[in-house]
Amino acid sequence: MKARFRRMATWVWPDTLFRRLAIILFAGLLAAHVLSYSLVALNVFGLSNEAGDDYFMRYIATAVAILDRVKPEERPAWLDRLARPTYRYILREEGETEAAPPKRRQDNLARLRAMIGPGHEAKSVFYLDPQDRRRLGWLVHLKDGSPLMLQFVARRTVISPWLPAAFAAQLFALAFFTWIAVKLATQPLVRLERAANTLGSDLRREPLPEDGPKEVARAAAAFNAMQRRIAEQAVERIQILAGISHRLQTPITRMRLRADFLGDGDAREKLQGDLQEMQTLVKQGLALARGHDEIGNQRCQTDLHALIDSLVCDYSDAGKSLRFSGERGVTILTHPQASRRIMINLIDNGLKFGEDVEVAIDARQSNRITITVSDRGPGIPDEHLVSVFLPFYRVEASRNRETGGTGLGLAIAQQLASALRATLTLANRDGGGLEARLEFLR
Repeated sequence: MKARFRRMATWVWPDTLFRRLAIILFAGLLAAHVLSYSLVALNVFGLSNEAGDDYFMRYIATAVAILDRVKPEERPAWLDRLARPTYRYILREEGETEAAPPKRRQDNLARLRAMIGPGHEAKSVFYLDPQDRRRLGWLVHLKDGSPLMLQFVARRTVISPWLPAAFAAQLFALAFFTWIAVKLATQPLVRLERAANTLGSDLRREPLPEDGPKEVARAAAAFNAMQRRIAEQAVERIQILAGISHRLQTPITRMRLRADFLGDGDAREKLQGDLQEMQTLVKQGLALARGHDEIGNQRCQTDLHALIDSLVCDYSDAGKSLRFSGERGVTILTHPQASRRIMINLIDNGLKFGEDVEVAIDARQSNRITITVSDRGPGIPDEHLVSVFLPFYRVEASRNRETGGTGLGLAIAQQLASALRATLTLANRDGGGLEARLEFLR
């Protein structure tokens, strides 16, 4: 019940600033428009009733005067000339007298009697039309006593036929210009939202234009300052990690040389393995820190099929077995070295912890290209599918040198995918195994 109420509330009062401003502005303009139209209509139509009735009575009095002055045999020829779209005249008496006419009709009949003068009679009657429908008419007697029937065949129109169309066109114009005004007012906020969403993946992007209203310009200036500070901190972090990596390489190399002189072969082998693991960890940590900085704007049209096919050939030359399928000639604007690093990390992960590794390219969708790396290994528990992208996160504490794994491979792949504005996800396969999906938007 609460969910239904929230949906109804969202429908009545939307959750976006653009729609809220559009509703408020359009409602205000519509209310002002309707109020102005009502006041004009009241001023025009309210005052025109008495003037219209007086004009109508004068027109009937003129018709009666004309028929009084022409010969009786000439009167039928004048009836069509005197008729109007809303009423007509006939030279006969019919119908029953209206017992209690409304006050306005009584006033009009009294006014008509005063205009046509003595010797005439005017009253309201009801008659039956050819379809036996009860209609209203007025019965007037000419000076010679001949009856003249005024039959109302249609209602008088007080609104011009084009007025509703004009009102609808004005409402459309109000809605259109309201949409334009709100669009222009919220466009800086849309730019700010897009810049905030891409801030983590592109710290070198162009700063936001600091123009427009003061509030928007100040927000853009604050965002640009924040972007500069984050970029400076990221550069500082990379410099620190690069320095640490450089400083660690030398003592690790010396330790590996000294380990060669150890007499105990088993101890020497273990020490060499530990040093190799330390060196790998340092290199991958540096790669993680430099992930965004190395990409920058160095993107180009890349043939994904050729890139992955070269990787598969390299693995085959190294004695690794994996299958590759996909459409040829699939190109996309990306950073080839970063894309290659992502694929290497995903394929290595599949070969280390699974078997029957397959790489596939799916370009059937018009708006995206999907690369999948699937295996038939043990998979990953569902509760860990998101956490494995965190640096140094391991699902199993038992991973050792034989299986490899520093906990940085997937983190580096995720970071590079984010920098390339791609999406990297993991999912367990039916029948066992893991599937990594890398999606690029065209």
